[in-house]
Amino acid sequence: MNRKRLIAMGIIMTLSMSTVACGKKEEKTEISKVAVEVENPTTGELTNDTTYIGTIEPQQQVYVTPKVSGTVTAAYFEVGDTVKEGDVLFKIDDEAAQLQMKSAEASYSQAQAGVTAATSGSRDLQNYQTERSIQQLKDSLDDAENNIDDLEDNLGDLRDARGKLGTAKDQAQAGLDAATDAYYNQKTDLEKKMTDIQNQINDLSSGENADSEETKKQISDLTDQKKGVAAELDGYKKAMDQAQSAVDQLNSQIQSVEASKTQLKSSISQIENGKDTIRDNLTTAEQTYSITQNEVYPETDATYAAQLQAASVGVDSAKMQLDFYTVKAPISGVVEAANVKKEDMAAAGNPAYIISNKDSMTVTFNVTEKAKNTMNVGDHVTVERNGETFDGTITEIGTMAGQQTKLFQVKATIPGAGDKLPNGVSVKVSATTEKEDGSTLVPFDALYFSGGDAYVYCVVDNKLVRTSVTVGLMDDDHAIIEDGLDADSLVVSNWSSRLRNGADAEIVSLNGEAVTPQEQEDDAAEEETTEDTSADAAAENEETDNSASDEEAAE
Repeated sequence: MNRKRLIAMGIIMTLSMSTVACGKKEEKTEISKVAVEVENPTTGELTNDTTYIGTIEPQQQVYVTPKVSGTVTAAYFEVGDTVKEGDVLFKIDDEAAQLQMKSAEASYSQAQAGVTAATSGSRDLQNYQTERSIQQLKDSLDDAENNIDDLEDNLGDLRDARGKLGTAKDQAQAGLDAATDAYYNQKTDLEKKMTDIQNQINDLSSGENADSEETKKQISDLTDQKKGVAAELDGYKKAMDQAQSAVDQLNSQIQSVEASKTQLKSSISQIENGKDTIRDNLTTAEQTYSITQNEVYPETDATYAAQLQAASVGVDSAKMQLDFYTVKAPISGVVEAANVKKEDMAAAGNPAYIISNKDSMTVTFNVTEKAKNTMNVGDHVTVERNGETFDGTITEIGTMAGQQTKLFQVKATIPGAGDKLPNGVSVKVSATTEKEDGSTLVPFDALYFSGGDAYVYCVVDNKLVRTSVTVGLMDDDHAIIEDGLDADSLVVSNWSSRLRNGADAEIVSLNGEAVTPQEQEDDAAEEETTEDTSADAAAENEETDNSASDEEAAE
C-alpha cells in the first residue's frame, strides 16, 4: 500500500481516538467516492506522421528524342503499348539521307571501278562503271533539287504556324497575368480568414463547454467555413496554375516550331552542301572518265586503293546517318506518351516518345524545411491510393527550395506497384516528421487543458490531485510528458464529470486490470491494521506525556 496513504490513515485514526477519548460521539457520513481507472506512465517511442500529396512516376523513364528532324512516315506504337528494347518506334522521311547514301555509293562505285580498271586493264568495264557513276550523280543532283523545293514549302508552313502561336501566347500571357494578380490579391486575406477561423475553433475546443453539442456544432460550422475559404484560395491557385500551364504549353509549341524551322534550314543547308559534294563528285567522275578515255595519266594501284578506302568510309558514314531516321526503343517498358504520328513533323532533340519501366515506381512530394531536416535517405514512407497502401523508401531529398512554394522536393521508391499506381496519379504520402525515444508516455485521454496549460488528475492517498504537466509530442493515443510525473504516478485515464481536485477516489482498475473486491478488502484490512497501530502509538505517547508531567510535578 502507498506509504503516504498509510501515514494519512494513521493520522486520521489518531484523531478519531482522541475524539472518542473526549467523550464526543460523531456520526459517520458516507461520501461517495469517484470511481477512477488509473495507469502508471510508460516509457516508449512516439512518432508523428505528416500526410502529403505526391505524384507517381516510374523510377526508370526515357524520353526518346530523334537526332534528326523531318516528316514522320510511320509510327508503330501508341500510348499503353508494351515495347521491347530495339523495337522500331517510328520512321522519319529519309530522302535527304538516301541522297547522301546514293552519293556515297556512287563514289564507292567510282573508286571500285578505278581499282578494277587498274588491276584488270579492262577499259570497257572502267568506261561502263564511270558512265554509270556519272549518271547516278546527275540523278542525285536532280533529286536534291526536288527535295530542297519540298523543304522550302514546309518551311513556309512552319512560319505561318509560328505567327499563329505567337498571337495565342500573347492572349495566354494576358490571362496568366490576370490570374496571378487575382491569386496574390486574395491570398493574404483568405489565409488570414482561415487563421481567424482556426483560432475560433481552438478557443471553442479548449473551452469549458468543448464537449457540448452546441459547441461541437459551432466547431463543425467553422470547420466547413475554413474548408470553403481554403477551396476558394485553391481555386485562385488552380486558375493561376492552369494559365501558367497554357503559357508553358504554347512556349513549348513555339520552341518546337522554331526547332523544326532551324532543322529544316539545316536540312536545306545540308542538301545544298550535298549538292556541292555531288557536283564535285560529278566533276571528278567526268575527269576520271576523260582520263580513262584519253589515258592522260595512269593511276597506280595504291592511288585507287586509297580512293576505295575513302569511299568505303563515306558509305559507312552515310549509312550511320541514314540509321538516325529509324528511331528505336532504348529500353523495354510501356509507352507513356506518343507525341508523333504519321505526317507529323519530328524535331531533333524534342521528346517523341516517353517509355517507362514500371518494375519500380517513384513518388515525388514537397515538404517544408522543418520536415526536410527530420528526414533521411532510407526512411520508410507509406503511400495510399483508393484505400490501398504501399511501402516505400526515401531515396532523394532536395537541397534547394522551390522559388514560389519554398518547399523541398523528396522522392521515394515503391517496388512492385507499377500496375496499381499509374504514372502521373496523385497519392497520399505519410512520412515521419517527428520522433522521440525513451520518453514518458500517458494516454492522450488523460490530458486536460485550461488556458493553454496542461494537467492530469493523479490519485494520491485516495484523493484526486490536479497535477500540472509539461506536454511534448502527441498523437491520437498518447502524449509525451516532459515534466510533472514520475514512473510511480497513478494517472486517471477515464473521464468523469466528478473529477475535482481533492475529491475522494476509488481505484477500480490499475493499468487496465480490474481491482477486485478482495483486493479492496485486503487494502481495508491493511488500513485497519495501520489504524490500530496508530491508536496504540497515540496511547503510548499519551502515557509518556502523563509520566513526564508527573515527574515534573514531583520535582
